Amino acid sequence: MQDPSRPATGYPAQPFHHPNGGQPPPSVAAYPYAAPQPQYYYPPPPRSSFASRSFFRAFFATMICLAVIFGVILIITWLVLRPSLPHFTIHTLSLTNLSTTAQSISATWHISFLVRNGNKKMTITYNALRSSVFYRTNYIAESQLAPLKQDTKSETTLNATLSAASAYLEPRVVDALNGERSRGSVLFDVQIVAPTSFRSGSWRFRTRVLKVLCRKVPVGVSSNVTSGELVGGDRECQVWT
Repeated sequence: MQDPSRPATGYPAQPFHHPNGGQPPPSVAAYPYAAPQPQYYYPPPPRSSFASRSFFRAFFATMICLAVIFGVILIITWLVLRPSLPHFTIHTLSLTNLSTTAQSISATWHISFLVRNGNKKMTITYNALRSSVFYRTNYIAESQLAPLKQDTKSETTLNATLSAASAYLEPRVVDALNGERSRGSVLFDVQIVAPTSFRSGSWRFRTRVLKVLCRKVPVGVSSNVTSGELVGGDRECQVWT
């Protein structure tokens, strides 16, 4: 008996019938349009840092050149104009109403300064002048003065009045002052501080703080009087910025 699971043999193969009348399916080449080609994405090349480095080098080189040129211009201008500090002298000084206690001093100082601008090409403007009186570095009195403008090669008189009403001083300082007073004169220090600017035409230099110090200015005053005058004529003052 034949095994039913085995395929039957001996039968002729059936012919294959094409659905389009026996013609094979059309070839891909028979299409009227070419098949689209695949597109490929190529990433952009990395940006070179050479251009940025060149830009920064050129920028810094330009800045350095400009700074050098500006510095040379300032130096040439400074050499041509040659600004110099003004000259201060105490011309007169009078002291009135002087009195002392164990820990204080009262007095009034009337001071006249001669201020000379020796510059040939630069004017000087003094803003917010402040004058002070000291005894052995101990502050006693202060006065605010009006602004002042000086032309080239000119001399100006600057007046200041300073008053102290029971200004505190340490007992040892009062004793030292009374000791000088008993010998006929007392040495005071006079100071002026002022923001100052120099100008020549359209050129204006930066404002600097001018400091004037007149050291050990002798005032003739004795123990039995309350007033005195400057001793020894005009007193030169130190000036710096």
